[in-house]
Amino acid sequence: MLVALGFALAIAVGGGLGTLLAPEAQTPAEVSTVVVQPGESLWVIASEIADPGQDVRQVVETIRGMNGLERSTVHAGQELSVPQG
Repeated sequence: MLVALGFALAIAVGGGLGTLLAPEAQTPAEVSTVVVQPGESLWVIASEIADPGQDVRQVVETIRGMNGLERSTVHAGQELSVPQG
């Protein structure tokens, strides 16, 4: 019983430290809004605004975080906040 309690405590402390030590997502200094067009995906939008040589996956994650998206699925007509150059 005591061993199980020790493991539970270690997991709880480790999870808390992981959250505290995780790098914070950078909030872009400038933000603009885009409207998703028919046939567009989050990847397409991120590709259009990414700086040359920038990892598009990071831009996708930034957009997801800025808009509170759990998934990368977007729909035509949806307004998204995106980082601006």
